[in-house]
This record gives sequence, C-alpha cells and structure tokens, in this order.
Amino acid sequence: MMRLLSKKQICMEVGYMLSNSGGIVLGVLMLLGGLFGMMLSFYLVLCFIQWLSDVIDEKRWRVWKEWIL
Repeated sequence: MMRLLSKKQICMEVGYMLSNSGGIVLGVLMLLGGLFGMMLSFYLVLCFIQWLSDVIDEKRWRVWKEWIL
C-alpha cells in the first residue's frame, strides 16, 4: 500500500530533481511544450476568427436562420 507524501518530502524531491542535469532537460522540455501549446491555441483562435469572417461575408447565417425558425 502506498503512503501519501508530506509537503516537505514533495518540496525536497522537486528541489532535488531540478538541481541535477535531468532537471534542466525537463525544464527546457516544459518550456518548449508551453510555447507549443500557446502557439496551437493562438492558431485555433485565428481559425475561428477566419471561419466567423467567412460566415458573415458569405451571409451563411441567413440559411441557418431559416433552419432554426
């Protein structure tokens, strides 16, 4: 049965992990992952804005309005 770690043990383990060379690699990977996630989210927002612009320009909302009403 696993026992729960105390806050002191967690802090000590994280500090140890970040102090050795593996922590540097982990930090760089986390930084790159965060940047990739931000780029992906901005791209999805821009795709949504473009889709909304196409809907407004081509007046597709009129067709949808007929389906709803």
